[in-house]
Amino acid sequence: MNTEKLPLRKNVLGIVFKGDEFLIVQKQYYKDNEWSVPGGGVEKSEKSEKALLREMKEELGTDKFKIIKKSNITYEWMWPMENIERRKYKWKGQHAEIYIVEFMGNKKDIKKQKDEIRKVKWVKKEELKQYLIFQNQYKTITKAIKGIK
Repeated sequence: MNTEKLPLRKNVLGIVFKGDEFLIVQKQYYKDNEWSVPGGGVEKSEKSEKALLREMKEELGTDKFKIIKKSNITYEWMWPMENIERRKYKWKGQHAEIYIVEFMGNKKDIKKQKDEIRKVKWVKKEELKQYLIFQNQYKTITKAIKGIK
């Protein structure tokens, strides 16, 4: 399969914070040491902000999120060929817009969607490096949160 002709999937990511902690998620298909920030794909004709709030409500079971601002930083990544073929993706990777999001609820309000999210965790900014291990993930996320904390 030639993936060069495949487009990038439009995606949104939310850097969710409460106080001095950030929310990270481990998707079901991730390895034990792989984590991300919440988010997901943007449907056709859907606005990015609406897609982000929809994805977070679906994955985290609450709508107690307030978008603070859209970052001028974006994050792009390509999927390994075996993932594209195994999952029959129509895309070669994703291009994500990043938003800074404040969680307005209590931590117990978060009820992860078990078929998509294995674990959720609140971590301090200095702990992010040990969890955000995908290529350029840590660098991109910390660049996007510069100035808010």
